[in-house]
Amino acid sequence: MELKWLEDFLALHMTRNFHTAAKLRHVSQPAFSRRIQSLEAWVQEPLFDRNARPANLTKAGEKFIPLAQELVSLSYQVREEISLSSKDEGAKISFATLNTLAQSFMPTWLKGLQPIISADQFYVNTGFGDLAGYLDALETNEVDFFVCYEAPETFFIGKDRIVSSLKLAEEALVPVVKPDKDGNPTWWLPDAENQTIPYLCTRTEISTWPVREHIKKNYTNLEFKTVYESNIATALKSMVLEGFGVAWIPYTMVSDELLTGELVRAAAPETDIIVDIKIYRNPNHHEEKLNKFWQAVASQEVVSFCYD
Repeated sequence: MELKWLEDFLALHMTRNFHTAAKLRHVSQPAFSRRIQSLEAWVQEPLFDRNARPANLTKAGEKFIPLAQELVSLSYQVREEISLSSKDEGAKISFATLNTLAQSFMPTWLKGLQPIISADQFYVNTGFGDLAGYLDALETNEVDFFVCYEAPETFFIGKDRIVSSLKLAEEALVPVVKPDKDGNPTWWLPDAENQTIPYLCTRTEISTWPVREHIKKNYTNLEFKTVYESNIATALKSMVLEGFGVAWIPYTMVSDELLTGELVRAAAPETDIIVDIKIYRNPNHHEEKLNKFWQAVASQEVVSFCYD
């Protein structure tokens, strides 16, 4: 059995779509299907009902989920422990962040900081579950910094914690849909009165995630029916591209598709949800490398990732 088979299995369980899961795993759909078949051959039981759409787990697949999750987690934990033990811990700076920011924001942001900081090793962890788990990791110095969205009108991270923060950027969450054959929005929310809208939902343990409040405030005349949930924005984007419904996705992740017309807006730009991207630290953690990093971050201008 190979680790990538388990990761494929979990990706398919999350997306419930072979085509979308294959995109997430960066392989062709035929190759992805063969790897799922190889895993099923190893387990000696079918794990997915291929006659169902979306793809559903069989009883054997349901039993296999916790084992697959544990094996993948242990594999990466062991690899990380071995890696860390062989490297200079003094040069490492560790971050906790959300899956979406790990994909859309962290790489470019860290690259931009490299000319002015001395750290030569970054570690990004997205596995702390809910907001309390991320803040606990920060307070116990399990990580050096926490990077997260904060919606100023909805919630304030750390209001019950002792944390310091800096604003790094502003991001727009944009409602997008796949266009119809004429290039028009499949659903234009301002004119969709009394309609039921298929909704692709960001699954998050941050209970005050601003999309929910935005819908309650601005679309009381609509019924949003959740047809898909994921905590990975690229998965939501793939499902929108397949025409499954409406999703609010960070502008940086859909700007190219909006330009090409592969995706279109479901509402005007002035209705976008503007959130801050902020970095948090434990002010009681005074290690010199962290103080220097914080000073470097504070010297940078706030970036805007919003629709022009």
